Amino acid sequence: MSLARFANWLLEETGIDAESLGAHALARAVAARAAATVAPQAVNGDAAHDVYWSLLTTTVAERQALIDTLVVPETWFFREREAFNALARGGMERRVTHPGEVLRVLSAPCSTGEEPYSAAMALLDAGFTHEQFGIDAIDISSASIEAAARGLYGRNAFRGDALQFRERYFHATPQGWQLADAVQRAVHFERANLFEWLAAHPVRYDFIFCRNVLIYFDRQAQDRAIGLLRARLADGGMIFVGPAETGLMIRHEFASAQIPLAFGFRWPGGEGAHAAAALGGSAKNVRGGPDAAPQRSLHAALRPLHGVPAARAAALPVQFAVNAAVNPGVKAAVRPTVKPSVKPSVTQTMKRPATPFATPVFAAPKATPARAEIPGTPDTPTLAEARRLADAGSLDAAAHAAAQHAQSAPDDAEAWYLLGLIADAQGEAALALGHYRKALYLEPGHYEALTHLATLLEVQGDADGARRLMRRAERASPRGPGDANA
Repeated sequence: MSLARFANWLLEETGIDAESLGAHALARAVAARAAATVAPQAVNGDAAHDVYWSLLTTTVAERQALIDTLVVPETWFFREREAFNALARGGMERRVTHPGEVLRVLSAPCSTGEEPYSAAMALLDAGFTHEQFGIDAIDISSASIEAAARGLYGRNAFRGDALQFRERYFHATPQGWQLADAVQRAVHFERANLFEWLAAHPVRYDFIFCRNVLIYFDRQAQDRAIGLLRARLADGGMIFVGPAETGLMIRHEFASAQIPLAFGFRWPGGEGAHAAAALGGSAKNVRGGPDAAPQRSLHAALRPLHGVPAARAAALPVQFAVNAAVNPGVKAAVRPTVKPSVKPSVTQTMKRPATPFATPVFAAPKATPARAEIPGTPDTPTLAEARRLADAGSLDAAAHAAAQHAQSAPDDAEAWYLLGLIADAQGEAALALGHYRKALYLEPGHYEALTHLATLLEVQGDADGARRLMRRAERASPRGPGDANA
């Protein structure tokens, strides 16, 4: 059977590129729906697909059923936790600068509710009352919206060790963990599609979560979606995207919010309300797999930001990081040492030149001596220590720690992956590429390295290379499209 007509329908209806879901996801979904709706004796024949095509194009309920089959929710509470910390901090700051105004938050897509409920818990923990904020949450999947409204979650929704929030806001039942009413009533859910809803919705939001959906769209749908999101962003507001989507925001001239590991972006000049007011929506999707395939394994993703537009660029007030010692095949990028009159902030240390993928030529400064690199001794830092430093925004120190760990354990793919993330965050794309490829040499199915390397290639214009890597990531993912959510 030719799937071309189904792929074209999916693109038109949702903006999703069928290939982004995996090589056989659409075929499996069509076969499953045909089996459920067409006479059993015709299920495997071309006639069955012709009959199913007729049903699909004439029945609203079946169109929704096929979308629900393709869109498999995979998310958990406080995923990429720093985004929710940034929401709480930013919300408190906005409460001071805009007293009396209701803080507006949008989660699109919201999947089965973990993301908007996490936002609600973060704001409640920050001291907000229900009258002081409002959260809207939309998703194209009616099944996901129904699950979110129930507020009942299994163990897969709780990951990592920081689960204190579960004791405060959930109670155990024989069926799972039931969310407290105080959190449930803070979120308004609606089944809708992203393009049509954003084009028609008049509210401007202080914070927008739109994570791990743009990567499923084709280029035209990505451009339209980002334009519509920009139109709905309040002046000074922030959009949070998925780790693999930061390059798309840079391409659309958004500026990094410079919050390590939050993947937040602002529109320069605060013009978010006016930039795309006239945009309409031809594609109709809210998500092409909410928190689905290409990011479903990023439990502790440290995906850094690629850069800032020329208008926001500045010199790097950070010291030279010695990377060549651990990767002789890649020449270390040399960055200048700047000695400011005051200690630079984390936001300063994350700035980089206007052209994030060009390696500028500077005179090499005197490097700060690193600790003795003796494998197996107490002086050799652990990878956990390197991650902790990266989480805190101490990128140079994190690079030193990860480099020393990589020297003592050169076959550790995680060390090279972390070095790639740090180099990426510092605007050293060539170095990041080398580190990611080293990680993939050691572990060809390393999910996160595949997705992050794909993002770099996409931003550099190698769309074919990026697509190939994303297909590899799909195959490497522990959950392919169509798998059930545990």
